Amino acid sequence: LDDDGNGYVNFSEFAEFTTKRKVKLPLGLDSLLGSACGKDSTLRCGVMDCWCKSFVENRPRCKYGAECYQKKQEHREAYCHPDDPDWKVKSTGRDTNMCRCGHKRKLHSSSSRCSGAVSYPAYWTSPGTLPRSGEDADFNQLVPVDTETLLRLQRLIDLTYSDVTTRDRLRHGGSWMVPRNFEAVCASRNENSKLWRKYSVKKAELQLEKRLADASTDSSLPEYKVIDDVETTKAWEASAADELDASINEWYLWHGTSGSAAQNICQNDFKMRLAGSTTGTLYGRGSYLAESITKADEYAKEEDGCFTVLLCRVLGGRVQYTLERTPDADGLMNDCVEGPYDCVVGDRKKVSGTYREFILFDSENIYPEYAVTYKRGELFKSPSHP
Repeated sequence: LDDDGNGYVNFSEFAEFTTKRKVKLPLGLDSLLGSACGKDSTLRCGVMDCWCKSFVENRPRCKYGAECYQKKQEHREAYCHPDDPDWKVKSTGRDTNMCRCGHKRKLHSSSSRCSGAVSYPAYWTSPGTLPRSGEDADFNQLVPVDTETLLRLQRLIDLTYSDVTTRDRLRHGGSWMVPRNFEAVCASRNENSKLWRKYSVKKAELQLEKRLADASTDSSLPEYKVIDDVETTKAWEASAADELDASINEWYLWHGTSGSAAQNICQNDFKMRLAGSTTGTLYGRGSYLAESITKADEYAKEEDGCFTVLLCRVLGGRVQYTLERTPDADGLMNDCVEGPYDCVVGDRKKVSGTYREFILFDSENIYPEYAVTYKRGELFKSPSHP
């Protein structure tokens, strides 16, 4: 059940387990995901021996009953008559939460599973992503992007570039020197139904949690800090990318890695049991992401003369924001995996003029959407060099 190996099982992982095992019991995903399930999703009645195969709002009875003289289609659709199955359903008026079979909406669940359980970005091309495609099988493929998308990614790289160097560059690369630029060579879009489904369920959970928090009068809850100035998010959304949900701190962020590791992440997700093994653990053993391509590049590894970063969608949720120079890594991690927070933002940009880092401890909060292969430009001694 613990798919990402972080030592905790969340609802997304349990829902994914039931999908894999083809458990035919409703999990409540239809009400949780709402429109994410798609307006064309069929809600089948789960009451034993019920004839209903699709939820349809019940109708009031025609007051004339069998004596009705109306022949108009509009009337026949608006009111039920003795020869209609829902005539036996007691009703004083139209009820959007009651089906014509006589059972409430909550007793109906989507017949979709696997790829059909959620909706997908409109620009995805894998089988199963299109409405009414008839596909209900999982898919997992890296799709090479077109020239226009590669140019947009190059523009994003340029906009999030900085010449500031840090100790991490020295630690991982052996030098303080910074590349003058980065050149995108190629990129692929990760279309993975399993990972997207887990991400979508987690996003819906956070949205529900935020609505409940806004309506709550519980003063013991920590502040829900919204960070809406993330450079990657602003720049990528401005280039016609999907607009994210800023109210729950959904961001676009870079993650530096190797080409082989990037392929493994896109196929199998981030593995939290390995977190910190290459990037360090200043803020705890989690996955480290950045808004600056230069910061992400500090963690990238060369393979065949090129480097790789992932452009990820990230669910920040309730943020544990810290300005500490020497933070309590275990304490921050516990705040997220056992406490009320969902991620850590270490703002070393404000503290020491370097970068902000975003640390996640649950793989469901991250969707690796693009794998970008690039080359480093000429190394130089930047003004920030010690």
